[in-house]
Amino acid sequence: MLAYVITQPFPIQSHLMIKQKTSKINMKLNPIIRTLLILFFTFGWMSCNKETDEPLALHQIEHNATKLYYGSKGGVTIIGGDGNYSFSCESSLLKAEMTHSNYILFEPLGVGDATVTIKDSSGNSYLLNVTVTYKSEKIVVSKLDATVVGDNMTVGNQKELKEKALATIPVKVGGGYKFVYTEGEDQDETKGIVFIYPDKYGNSDIEGTFERATVKSDDGSYSYMTYTLRYNDVNRTFIFMVYSKPTGQSAQYQPAQFAEDLKEQYKTAYPNVEQVYTSQVISSMTIE
Repeated sequence: MLAYVITQPFPIQSHLMIKQKTSKINMKLNPIIRTLLILFFTFGWMSCNKETDEPLALHQIEHNATKLYYGSKGGVTIIGGDGNYSFSCESSLLKAEMTHSNYILFEPLGVGDATVTIKDSSGNSYLLNVTVTYKSEKIVVSKLDATVVGDNMTVGNQKELKEKALATIPVKVGGGYKFVYTEGEDQDETKGIVFIYPDKYGNSDIEGTFERATVKSDDGSYSYMTYTLRYNDVNRTFIFMVYSKPTGQSAQYQPAQFAEDLKEQYKTAYPNVEQVYTSQVISSMTIE
């Protein structure tokens, strides 16, 4: 005979009791889980953020060093770190201030070396070495010329005067000048030391002083600069302007020149002269 085993169904009442107990346990666990999740994501995010913070650095500054020119302001932009920056500078050569949250403006007060320490609130630091020097211009001359104008002058007199004018130029082709701005360069009127290289730039200089000034027309429509040199008991003034005569170079390129007006110097000997000036055509003009 076959026997049938009848399994009793799970009581509905017991099932409901277990569900209610489980719900109560979940209600007790949920606040704990929520707290743990909040802590996990908070510290996890902070850890991730700390790891992804870029090192404290300065924009476009290499090898922890920068150069400033006396008389000209300059600054640095801070990048990286946690974004909360401060700095310290104990050198009397620099006046420094934080003009933006990540920008430090420097005003050189002397010539020499200084250090600036930059920090963020996380304790990261960056040491910046600052060198303050005088700005200088290096000028090399590639051509010498002289212009004589006088409708009533004979051809012989014009040629003679042109040769005399050319002889007054203190440098030869390949020679030049170095202007060192001991009072700063960013001014309409400034001065400094000049080194004159008669034969070749960099060799056997003659030292003197100079004054540079900006001259403006009465109506303000144009302006030009003059360089007045004093050396070996000689004073002479060069006008910095465009050289407009053909040079064999591209028509789009017009080189600059030092022009010196010599009319007053030769007016007595050549009363019919209308214009006489020399030109020192500049092949290169660089800042050092």
